[in-house]
Amino acid sequence: MSDAHIYQRDIEAFGRFTVSRIQELVLPIDADFRQALRAMAARLDAATEAVLEEARKAAAARATPPASGRARRGKADPIAAGRDVMRRLVQQAGARPGGAALTRDLLRQESLATVLRRRPAELAATMTHALDVIELRGRRLPDREAWAAEIRRSRDAIAPLARSVRARRLERRTPTPEMQAARAAWLEVYGAAKLLVRCVLRLHGELSLMPQIFDDLADEVRAPTDPAAPTPPSSTPQAAGRRDRRGARGGAMSARG
Repeated sequence: MSDAHIYQRDIEAFGRFTVSRIQELVLPIDADFRQALRAMAARLDAATEAVLEEARKAAAARATPPASGRARRGKADPIAAGRDVMRRLVQQAGARPGGAALTRDLLRQESLATVLRRRPAELAATMTHALDVIELRGRRLPDREAWAAEIRRSRDAIAPLARSVRARRLERRTPTPEMQAARAAWLEVYGAAKLLVRCVLRLHGELSLMPQIFDDLADEVRAPTDPAAPTPPSSTPQAAGRRDRRGARGGAMSARG
């Protein structure tokens, strides 16, 4: 019952769920194990909180305080400048004969409002595309060489900021050593909880309850390691519901990725 596949984002949900299910389903089964089960539930709860605390500390350490008004004054904003040049370019192109088609090409078939909301890297990519359009199909655009030079300068000014944003995003996704240690400790406690709960359930012929207590087992069909152990049902309403929730979580991550 390896738990290494559990994502960091699922630790809180899995930990809280298991604690509640131990209290609801397992404690009433065997009075002799109640003290041990309560102690294990408390330890899992503490390990879950430790993971969350390290995540909060990492987020606080990585937070960049906003620049003061004094720091912002006198410094050019490359994003604002890039948006301004794209806005003016589109206005100029749209005023020419056949300008609607040229404008669509410049904006990669998107609206100006959409482009102006883009993140720095995406805005820079649109500006690179606009340069290609100006070179290939911008003959109707007055002063196209001047436009190309201005867009190129603005795009190049955005590039360092775009790299900085990507670096900060990667840093936020990379766990700190403390987070990794807290995760490893949580996995040890979670695995120990499985062993204790399995022991209690086996003594009472209730091993089929395991997927209802440990959410990462809900969508797994495992061959029993004990010939005397009953085969868990391949599908239960509780397991189906958790599969749906896990599928939705995976779909949301794919969409973000």
